[in-house]
Amino acid sequence: SADELASGHRLTAGDLSIDVLEFGATVQRLHVRDRGGIRRNVVLGHATVADYRASTAYFGGIIGRYANRIAGARLRLAGQEFPLQANETSATLHGGPDGFHLRTWTVVDRAVDRVTLELVSPDGDGGFPGEVTVQVTYAVSPGQVRIDLTAHTDAPTVVNLTNHAYWNLSAGERDAFAHEMTIDADSYLPLNELLLPSGEIRSVAGLPQDFRARKKVAGFFDNCWVLNGRRGEMKHGLTLRDPVSGRQMEVSTTEAGMQMYTSWHWNEDMPGRNGPLKQYAAIAIEPQNFPDAPNHANFPSAVLRPGETYRHRLEWRFSSGS
Repeated sequence: SADELASGHRLTAGDLSIDVLEFGATVQRLHVRDRGGIRRNVVLGHATVADYRASTAYFGGIIGRYANRIAGARLRLAGQEFPLQANETSATLHGGPDGFHLRTWTVVDRAVDRVTLELVSPDGDGGFPGEVTVQVTYAVSPGQVRIDLTAHTDAPTVVNLTNHAYWNLSAGERDAFAHEMTIDADSYLPLNELLLPSGEIRSVAGLPQDFRARKKVAGFFDNCWVLNGRRGEMKHGLTLRDPVSGRQMEVSTTEAGMQMYTSWHWNEDMPGRNGPLKQYAAIAIEPQNFPDAPNHANFPSAVLRPGETYRHRLEWRFSSGS
């Protein structure tokens, strides 16, 4: 449709192609080959901008100002309290009801293998202090997508940005539980009944959250893992594999955490590009700072101040086996 095509940018490198929308700076499609050489789309999404606007799935969008949850929909910063917009019980989820994934971004640079989009978030946006200017660059090379996220502010604020793509490496032929996964994390953040971190950092040993050795993805997950390695340094975080097609994706990040979510809230009332969304049909992988970090002094700081640059680089690397 015209709605779909008006603002899309296709980047290609070798066998890989990615379609990026100006709406939400969204990854709408990503095609890679399987071991038999068949190119298929492995990212779930919608056909039109109108569908993205009405969606509650956050398909492929850039999440901000703060990815994940902030408890109590309030932010305490420099002795002040800022009420935020709640959109999940009493919490602010993914920036609130009008997050960055629902904005139209501006293209500031474009080449065959990359596109840079910008968004200016005004002071008070969603309740967050400070005017924040955000840029995202998607850059492709054979078998790889690199995403660079930066932000600047004119007043102290908090920033936590990620991409919220949902993945199915079987191109929808099998569900999330057909995938195998490793996560390079010895610990994770336990959650309370509101899906908010308790503040504890717990070992994964003996728990379903232990993905240090490759195993099948099975069951409900909506957790953030504490990645091994230093925040700010590029490190391998997660590998997702569909053993039948051979498609494999390795996710690297400079951030401290790796959120993984098995789409357990999806149901037949939610429209997708190819019909209703089925529970456990895909896996969201969201490298990020820790959820609710502003409310936990033992979590990495999410504060961004004037003169500083927020940076998050993440990479998706694809292979197809032999």
